[in-house]
Amino acid sequence: METSGISAGEKAKLLSQTFPATKGRCLTFWYHMYGEGMGELNVYIKPVTGSLNNVWSLSGNQGDEWKMAQVTLTSNSSKYKVIFRDPGKF
Repeated sequence: METSGISAGEKAKLLSQTFPATKGRCLTFWYHMYGEGMGELNVYIKPVTGSLNNVWSLSGNQGDEWKMAQVTLTSNSSKYKVIFRDPGKF
């Protein structure tokens, strides 16, 4: 998800397919957050029958290299989607 060059006030969001309920699944992804004025990246889990839950967050300049992150996802009683996005209104 490339967000450099977007205008102030614009938001980016990446929404996954729906996954089955889980007691623990590992999400692995790579990110590159470099430069002055670097914003924030958040990963949320959105159960079909529940509220949005922030499971990972990072902000600011992280250096000019790709870095790997891993997050354990849990949604015991409901299917869910994963959302990557900057903070703000949904």
